[in-house]
Amino acid sequence: MLVGHNIKFDLLWEMAQGNQELRAFYKRGGRVWCTQYAEYLIRAQHPDAHMAALNDLAPKYGGTTKIDEVKALWEAGVLTSQIPEDLLVDYLVGTPEEDRNGGDIRNTELVFLGQIQKAVAQGQLKMIQDRMDGLCATTEMEFNGLKIDVAEAGRRLKVLTADLAKQDEELNGFIPADCPFDFNWSSRVHASCLIFGGTVKYQKQAPYLDEATGELARKQETETHFLLLDGTTTDLAPDDNSKSLYATFVSGKRKGEYKTKQVKVLGEIKVKYQDFFYSFPRLTEPNEKWATKNTDGYDAPIYSTSGDIIVELALRNIPFVKALRSKQKLEKEIGTYYAKQDAKGEWSGMLTCVQKHDHMIHHKLNHTSTVTSRLSSSDPNGQNLPRGDKSEVKAQFVSRFTEAYCKVHGIPCETDNDGEMVEADYSQLEVVVQGVLTGDAQLCQDLRDRVDFHCKRVAAKFAATASHITYEYALDWCKNEDHADYKAGKKERTKCKIFSFQRAYGAGAATIAEETGMSLEETQALMQAEDELYPGVVAFNAAVESAVIKSAEPFSALGDDGKWKTYRRGYWQAPTGTLYTWRSYDAPEYARKRGKLDTFNPPEMKNYPVQGTGGEFVQCTGGRLWRHFVANDNYGGRAFLVNTVHDCNWADIHKSVRDQVCADMKRIMESIPEIYNERYGMNITVPFPVEVEYGPNMNKLHHWVAAA
Repeated sequence: MLVGHNIKFDLLWEMAQGNQELRAFYKRGGRVWCTQYAEYLIRAQHPDAHMAALNDLAPKYGGTTKIDEVKALWEAGVLTSQIPEDLLVDYLVGTPEEDRNGGDIRNTELVFLGQIQKAVAQGQLKMIQDRMDGLCATTEMEFNGLKIDVAEAGRRLKVLTADLAKQDEELNGFIPADCPFDFNWSSRVHASCLIFGGTVKYQKQAPYLDEATGELARKQETETHFLLLDGTTTDLAPDDNSKSLYATFVSGKRKGEYKTKQVKVLGEIKVKYQDFFYSFPRLTEPNEKWATKNTDGYDAPIYSTSGDIIVELALRNIPFVKALRSKQKLEKEIGTYYAKQDAKGEWSGMLTCVQKHDHMIHHKLNHTSTVTSRLSSSDPNGQNLPRGDKSEVKAQFVSRFTEAYCKVHGIPCETDNDGEMVEADYSQLEVVVQGVLTGDAQLCQDLRDRVDFHCKRVAAKFAATASHITYEYALDWCKNEDHADYKAGKKERTKCKIFSFQRAYGAGAATIAEETGMSLEETQALMQAEDELYPGVVAFNAAVESAVIKSAEPFSALGDDGKWKTYRRGYWQAPTGTLYTWRSYDAPEYARKRGKLDTFNPPEMKNYPVQGTGGEFVQCTGGRLWRHFVANDNYGGRAFLVNTVHDCNWADIHKSVRDQVCADMKRIMESIPEIYNERYGMNITVPFPVEVEYGPNMNKLHHWVAAA
């Protein structure tokens, strides 16, 4: 076993050096243990354990802090190779006074040994071991990277930029003609005042009164005036009629010249930047829950104009809302998934992460950054990608197996590009996880019968208005690409998929209705019907809440009003050993009237077990996939794991191994019942179906079907 703190950093370094011993170690069954990741899991994903530093952990396990001199040199930009060797030795293995039994290495060992004891005591050892293989899988994915079609990305960026310019032009037509400042649609203050009424405070240069004189302030200037015989001055030049009134020099070199004097005079009117106010009339009434902590020029509330609120406002027929929503979406897409330059000239967006020499991005997959134990992604975010029916972003992700790549690596090549992208996606994972956790008899039976819950909900949605849309009809309509109206059916299934996702994670009826486009009444009726059909789910949610409240312990934290208050933190443990923790918050007004000062968040208590366990299953099978790819030398260098997105895994493959890779990914990912029943003693009776797709890019995928 290799043990390290934030060991992914070290593994990536060794992989970049082409270390074949590391690969051989893995092939022999070698494992890793990341003390940073283990601490995060042992402490139930507590926010204080996110990205924990070794310096913070070591003293808790009997270790010491690191030598400050080395850290200071690193922070000053000194390379490790430039640091004196004796100082590095002290840093790594301790000083002579410690008998060389300290430093980073001893601290890591102490933390590791202490974590093993805690993991065993808390029933978490097997779970952590499986997640460590998942860590190796994501490390491999980061190292392999994703190939970007920069030409396609550039083409799409031009299209989006042109679309954004059109939306800007349309929106500018709705700005009042007398608006005295440059209106910014991206400004929450400007947008709120325009939509909900309000006053914008802006600045411009304008004259102002001189406090001493009470008159308009003017610049002080100096002019050359002629001196008159009576001691006064004039700015008029002497002429034949008046020259006798002017004083002259009577001797010296300047004899006969007119005398002059520098005189201060009032010049141009002075201006300075001053506050001005412009008020917009109210176009529509805001919902008070949209109010933010910001205020307008007259201290009235500023309301949020985020995407979900703009969606709701679209129902009120405000003329420019549709264009504003389009502008927001375009700006987000360009700034997140392409490239955008800010006012300071700094660039941001996914394309800024593309390596120039090979057009690859090596995104980060983070294991210790969420409260649910699910992964997150950054630099760029490779997990928060829009669906293909909403954006063409995924078309950028293409295979590395071009003709040039194949020639370099000795792979036969038939065309300019013999590569394909593969996505292996768990079907209805959140529902399957509910079945595993709740054990609801009807839900599990439906899962064993391979009921498509999203299609089932489509049929239920249309039951009162279109009786011909039965479950069987919905299956064909929503999933058969040859159906005459397949696109519409697929869209309806997506809406119901969102319902399933939101419901499993604890969202309320109003939120689900807004997200799916269904009416509130339809949503409430569907939710009630499901509760009656699957009572085990309701009972499970109640059991989690009971466990959290029963285990809750007090702690102090700042409340919403900035005062220190006592809250509670409770726990629940999944059958896999994963611990989850929740904290309470200030109780809402109606609860406080009943004497409750703090309450737990019900959606969070429904959300974490489903989301976290689903993520755990994906990480575990991701580790099994990684082991398989390692054992088979990445199919002779013809297939690479490149990304994981919550409930799916991506691979970049040469088409010659398509069927083999797709079959293996499907088999391994569907093996969750066998793995967890044997290794954890669970009784999983439901299948984990996986759909595999392949295509030239991640936006143009086709269903893979195993050969007969």
